[in-house]
Amino acid sequence: MSSHKQKDELGKRLRAITSDLKSYLEKRIELTMLNIGEAVSGIMAASVQRGIGIFLLLGGICFLLFALAIYLGDLLESQSLGYVVVSIPLLLVGGLFMYLKPDSVFKQIQHQFESELMKSIEQNGKTEEESLKIEEKAHSKSNEG
Repeated sequence: MSSHKQKDELGKRLRAITSDLKSYLEKRIELTMLNIGEAVSGIMAASVQRGIGIFLLLGGICFLLFALAIYLGDLLESQSLGYVVVSIPLLLVGGLFMYLKPDSVFKQIQHQFESELMKSIEQNGKTEEESLKIEEKAHSKSNEG
């Protein structure tokens, strides 16, 4: 009879361990998904903020270039000549960027993006470890009580 009781208790313990392991894995997957979502949303928010900043800067530069073209047109007594003088440096720089395709600028942007992504992942890893420690402490306290 005691052999049957021991098998019953062992079965209960195995079911409890299986249930706890399943719960742990589900929580771990949920936490990972939340951390990934947080990292992606953080990167997207930073990208949107930078995009708006760049858009506003470009708008300001356009207005400055128009003002410069009008001013040079007045000095040269030809509006069209003022616009041509302002547009030549822009066309030259734009052409250089299109045809030379500077690898250093591309690598710098890529490196910056990768470093921001790594910082975000490291930060999420630290918070994930802290939350797991808190969860383990709470779980061990509930098992003791």
